[in-house]
Amino acid sequence: MEKRTVITIISAILIFSATTVLYLYTAGYRLDKEKNKIDLSRTGMIGAKSIPEGANIYVDGQLTSATNDTISAVTPGKHTLRMLKNGFVTWTKEIEVFPELVTDITAILVSQTPRLEPLTNTGARLPTISPSLSKLAFFTKDSTSPGVWVIPLTNAGLSLFRSTPYAALEDTAYNFYSDGKAIEWAPDEKSLLVLDAKDNYYLVDLNANTAESTSAPELLRQTWNQELAKKRADFIAKVNLPQELKEIATASDTIWSPDDKKFLYTETTGTTISYKVYNMEKPLPVGEKVETVVFTIDTKNPKPKVSWYADSFHLILIENYSDQEYKGTIGLIRIDGTNKTVVYNNSMYSDMVFSAPGGDKIIVLTSLKSGEQTDLYTVGIR
Repeated sequence: MEKRTVITIISAILIFSATTVLYLYTAGYRLDKEKNKIDLSRTGMIGAKSIPEGANIYVDGQLTSATNDTISAVTPGKHTLRMLKNGFVTWTKEIEVFPELVTDITAILVSQTPRLEPLTNTGARLPTISPSLSKLAFFTKDSTSPGVWVIPLTNAGLSLFRSTPYAALEDTAYNFYSDGKAIEWAPDEKSLLVLDAKDNYYLVDLNANTAESTSAPELLRQTWNQELAKKRADFIAKVNLPQELKEIATASDTIWSPDDKKFLYTETTGTTISYKVYNMEKPLPVGEKVETVVFTIDTKNPKPKVSWYADSFHLILIENYSDQEYKGTIGLIRIDGTNKTVVYNNSMYSDMVFSAPGGDKIIVLTSLKSGEQTDLYTVGIR
């Protein structure tokens, strides 16, 4: 009887011990044997994703897994994360891991050989993208319907043969809109403000496919700006920004991200200009900072043209653009200043560069024949 009792007690202890060890292991506890002692300590995790997926994951130089995967039992602190995939530029970033938390990282991998494909073939000038990055308007001398055209940008496929552009405003015998000087989008993307070659303004209703001349473009812009400012103010009120940042966030030269949760602004100190991003996400993703300096430049140097990439965590940089040589460099950089990667370095006929909604392509205005008509092309980065 006593023997059975002892066996029962020992069995219970073993089961309890095994359950406890299993619980501690799954909860992230690991034995730390450093400093000649055994210490039970909490660990963290890394949620490593890449676009496209299937990249090898290296943590501090050690091959650990492949994307997309969650790496557990990572010692809290700073680690070097590297992602490699054949045919793509190597991605590297120092990240910080915290006890009991998952640090999520999504790497945008850029192809070593980006593909250049036409998006239009009947000519395009002065392209302008809508606030949501979902539509692109431009002037064209198309032989059948010259005027102002709009291309819906969808994730289903963006190419010359799969896109469905349409004429929003066609030339007439008296008005050659195709020779226009500028196109502006309304905040709701239902209308366009078009400036023609004779400095006349027209308000184009995209739903009704009609256009009316307007002599008060400034009043219209003011109304649009007020609508946008109210939208910004409503969001800012929820995140309790300091007063000085409220003024920056609503300034006309501040650029908001596609997800409307971050904004890019510049700050001049002495002889340097800092490009900063303020992140208002709630809750803030683990490992991300509220405010980061993306990069700095000397005030004497040419300023790059900066716009947002579709994922709201990267910026598109246009550097060294020359409207005389029609050349420039397009780069992609994370908002924390890491992984600056050249996407395109060739002929460009505008420093206006756009991200496709899916982020798989960058849209540029160029020409493959010097002196010939310019068209919109996509640069496939993956």
